[in-house]
Amino acid sequence: FEEGHRRMKPRHLLGIADEESILHAVSCGLDTLDSCYPTKLGRHGTLMTKSGFVRVKQGKYRKAFGQKVEEGCQCATCQNHDLAYLHNLFKMKEPLAVQLGTQHNLFYMQSLMKNLRERILRNEI
Repeated sequence: FEEGHRRMKPRHLLGIADEESILHAVSCGLDTLDSCYPTKLGRHGTLMTKSGFVRVKQGKYRKAFGQKVEEGCQCATCQNHDLAYLHNLFKMKEPLAVQLGTQHNLFYMQSLMKNLRERILRNEI
């Protein structure tokens, strides 16, 4: 990355989105990245959280009334819907399920990237 005129150009990585790979890429000096990973997970009922994945189609969420995907998450999905409702939407193959799952995962990724930017500005990365 530090060779000649390449040093001044932005570095982009395509196709990664798991947190470990993103952190490694950022610490290596990558400037931008993109991936369909969060939307693909959301479309298939896997929601990203700080403590790992929530696979909302699993039966254990059928009666998770009042339980949010992730406590403290400020996305519209978490603010307005519980896991029991999301479970039902995915099981019934409602189009809204895909939208809500994707919306949560994109918000999660935006929050992750915001945190990384703040860490870069504090010289922690």
